[in-house]
Amino acid sequence: MIRKLFFGGLLLATAGTAFGAINLTASAGNGQVSLNWSYSGSTATTQEIYRDLDSNPNGRVRIASVSASTRSYVDTGVSGGTTYYYWIKNTVNGVAENSNTASATPSGGGGGGSITGSSCGTGGAQTTVNATIRVTSGTYDGGCQRFNAGSALGDGSQSEGQQPVFRVENGATLRNIVIGNNGADGIHTYNGAVLDNIYWMNVGEDAMTIKSSGTTTVRNIEGYDADDKFFQVNAASTLNVSNCIIHRAGKALRQNGGTTFRVDVTFDRCDINSMNEGVFRTDSSSSTARLTNSRLRNAGTICIGPWASCAQSGNTNY
Repeated sequence: MIRKLFFGGLLLATAGTAFGAINLTASAGNGQVSLNWSYSGSTATTQEIYRDLDSNPNGRVRIASVSASTRSYVDTGVSGGTTYYYWIKNTVNGVAENSNTASATPSGGGGGGSITGSSCGTGGAQTTVNATIRVTSGTYDGGCQRFNAGSALGDGSQSEGQQPVFRVENGATLRNIVIGNNGADGIHTYNGAVLDNIYWMNVGEDAMTIKSSGTTTVRNIEGYDADDKFFQVNAASTLNVSNCIIHRAGKALRQNGGTTFRVDVTFDRCDINSMNEGVFRTDSSSSTARLTNSRLRNAGTICIGPWASCAQSGNTNY
């Protein structure tokens, strides 16, 4: 007998059905959780990793999509002392099967850990960028050099049509970068990316824009003076942000206006100060957002728009 249930409009087969089983384990580390899983009587096809702060799958957030051959994942977007719950969801011919629930509590200090932003300073070597730098694979390490957009990319204003200083694609990593006073259109990501230790001195049109679907991980960043929005999301995607400082912006994040595709957003350990409107804004009733272990000051409305879910926990005001 095959047991079935519906979750978010999708037909799910429960573990232990004719689909077989996905056996998931979670191991805690310092500031990370390591996941490992295997299949019994089933074949991996489209795998997604979900996380939540409780064992109820309602409201869980997708943190990654991985290839069919992947059997492990390290989640670094976590805070010490917090217990996290995980699932693997595998979809075959439109029918999804879920793993067991696995949980772990990483170390690294209580209270969500410290919020430090980027470790890059602004007084290092400088270079002018006259054509967008593309990072298509591997890691581009800027050594905390300052990259200033030339006039060919834009003037750092809020005008549309400016070009990015960096374009990061296909899960590649951009790290140790300072975007100078002319930020043009910041950083664009395509098909997923990792941004690590980035400093925006003066955000131009946007600090970062997700241009096509994928999972984008952003950590150890800080930026200032985004008149409109800091993050712009233009495609169905997952965005996980941890250890961030965002000061003086219209919004911390905006899903492209008038769109109804789903985005899943998590912010953890962020210092958000002086937002003209608020933190998260969407026009999509299928999108989700979560803000945890963060410090807020004059942040405005946290959740603007018809979010499917927009949750908060462990946040303080100062």
